[in-house]
Amino acid sequence: MKASSRASILVALTVGSLLSLSITSISYATGLDDGYPPGAAAPGRTCAPSDVGQKTTSSFTGKVLACILIQDTARWWIDGDPLPPIETPAASAPSSGPSSGSKSAPPPVAASNFTWSKDVNISKLKASKFITIAGARPVQVFIPGTLKSKVPAPLLVALHGFTASTSDLMTLMNLTPEAYKRGVVLAVPSGTRNVDGLSFWNATGSCCDFNASGVDDSAYLMDLVKQIGTKVSIDPKRIYFLGHSNGGFMSYTVACNNSAQIAAIVNLEGSTFADPTQCKADHPVSVLQINGTADELININGGNVFGDPTHPYPSVKDETRNWAGINGCSTSTLLIKAKATFDYEPSLAGAETSKESYKCPKGIAIEMWTISGGVHVPKLNSAFISAVFDFLLSHKK
Repeated sequence: MKASSRASILVALTVGSLLSLSITSISYATGLDDGYPPGAAAPGRTCAPSDVGQKTTSSFTGKVLACILIQDTARWWIDGDPLPPIETPAASAPSSGPSSGSKSAPPPVAASNFTWSKDVNISKLKASKFITIAGARPVQVFIPGTLKSKVPAPLLVALHGFTASTSDLMTLMNLTPEAYKRGVVLAVPSGTRNVDGLSFWNATGSCCDFNASGVDDSAYLMDLVKQIGTKVSIDPKRIYFLGHSNGGFMSYTVACNNSAQIAAIVNLEGSTFADPTQCKADHPVSVLQINGTADELININGGNVFGDPTHPYPSVKDETRNWAGINGCSTSTLLIKAKATFDYEPSLAGAETSKESYKCPKGIAIEMWTISGGVHVPKLNSAFISAVFDFLLSHKK
């Protein structure tokens, strides 16, 4: 593929994946917080990682300051003010196509960490808090105040798409209120950045480690699950993954590699291995696959990433049939179609979402939701979020 064509597709993916922050450098230079007393909370000054999510009123200016993660560092920021842009490595010129077998591909760098979107105000979620899991890719984890004492909680790990950020994902699907309502611990980790400065998960040969860095995101994510379990009591039978686009690919890959530990996954506008033998799952994992009929990037009938036939992904029919086989579901009988349709996408008229499922053993499910007219980045309402949680929480190991 010509460099100009690949560059054009990258631009389309970037826009489609909600990369709304400008890629410029930022400097916390002397003068940003001039005038604040030494040692006091001030915009740009660091705060303790354990204080992330906390707020304080400055005795100097009277402004409310919030401790948030900015570029992987806990810092004070004026509550409600626009966040600073993200610093990334200088983007290199697009190559002629995704690298294959590169022996000298530069290692990826950690993507900027998660800052909860402005519409998430945990001060309204009684007794809730954030904890930070440190490391090369620090992660903020939401601990709802609805957790019951001495009762292990479900864990949901939510994964952003290619070029997107964790904040983009939370704008697409505001999972926090429902996690609070249901008593679900919520983690929203970041992928890494490639040599073009774009965030990604290394899920399959199709998507999206195009510079062949080889980063083992599957191992990283399962280690994250383990680390979260050292901070809060997690129910090992109720570990869930959810992903959009590249994050959906990654959810499948984690399930393929760790089927004994994961109870269910949700894949929104993503796909999986073109070769089903690459999925090593040997335990049932319930699967919810969601696609829009007008998705301009991932086609329900399968296709090629960047139009490159060497990087195909399967159709929804093929990928769900493969999981039906893994899960012991019937692949010979007709799919079960829900009698009703559902209104999950408010920008589309009427009830646009239909549902189908395989006939599976008790406690296991393979479902396909189809959003008629739905695009790669749909607008989703609270009814959609609630239904997704219904699906996840109805399944455990």
